[in-house]
Amino acid sequence: MNERIRELRKMLGISQSEFAETLNLKQNSISLIEVGKRNPSDRTISDICQKFNVSEEWIRNGTGDVFIKTPSSTIEKLREEFHLDDFTCSFVYEYLKLDEKKRNAVQEFFYNVLNGMDVADRHESEPESSEHKAAVEEAEAEYIKKIYNSAGNTGSTALNSTGDDTKKAAASE
Repeated sequence: MNERIRELRKMLGISQSEFAETLNLKQNSISLIEVGKRNPSDRTISDICQKFNVSEEWIRNGTGDVFIKTPSSTIEKLREEFHLDDFTCSFVYEYLKLDEKKRNAVQEFFYNVLNGMDVADRHESEPESSEHKAAVEEAEAEYIKKIYNSAGNTGSTALNSTGDDTKKAAASE
């Protein structure tokens, strides 16, 4: 077991001092454990497993995988390394649960956002269906009618600067 603790520390790429500090021990204690002059307490073994996500079976017996692989432990490591908040951790976890098609859609969305192109810009470059065009025209006509009515009620001359087509479109509604 003592050799596995040394092996683990080296796998983690940390010094005895760093390992000891993480476990709230002195560097000398880790040194004595690694050379076999002292056996780790159950508490130390538990702390190693918890802090480094290590399998207790592996530490004690040398069997099974060294590390326990769980989504939450991976996300916790990301939280620490990148200083993530709860929302971001939750977002990452939910993203990882998506099927491939949905992940691709999310990736495309963020790729476009990061490249300065929002979703509306992307859709403008796609051919519009006749239903989409009709819906847009209807919304525009409603908007013009609303503006025309509000300008007419206030005596505003804002409509005087618009073209005859706009007045006709609003009047035809």
